[in-house]
Amino acid sequence: MLAPKDFSERIQPSWEGGWCANAASRWLEVQVANLTSPQRWVQYLLLLQESIWPGGVLPKFPRPVRTQEQKLAAEKQALQSLMGVLPDLVVEILGVNKCRLSWGLVLESLQQPLINRHLIYCLGDIILEFLDLSASVEESAATTSASDTPGNSKRMGVSS
Repeated sequence: MLAPKDFSERIQPSWEGGWCANAASRWLEVQVANLTSPQRWVQYLLLLQESIWPGGVLPKFPRPVRTQEQKLAAEKQALQSLMGVLPDLVVEILGVNKCRLSWGLVLESLQQPLINRHLIYCLGDIILEFLDLSASVEESAATTSASDTPGNSKRMGVSS
């Protein structure tokens, strides 16, 4: 007969290659794929454009400085939004306080200008790599040079 301790050890979720690790890994893959999908990049860029150029034009005057109450309200709203990103299972495993603390640290780190600058540069690199502009320039050059060759059947109006 199994001792109670042996039985409880066998049913504990294992984070090292067990079902919990697989489920967490799969959830993370799906979330990252969703957050980095082309549709999301379009949303991110549109939000960025609208925040910098509201209505498509630069504002004539800078925005008024926000009060401390407005800043706290925005931080609270951001924290609530970020807490909604995590599935209930993760919040239940880690605990609400640890999740709030973690997201609070993320928000606090995003208040640092140096970190923000680095983040913007990294995101710009990722976007440029994602768009792969060099391949489209090379492809465009190859198409142009192929259409300029003498005897090109497309240029002469002859279909193949």
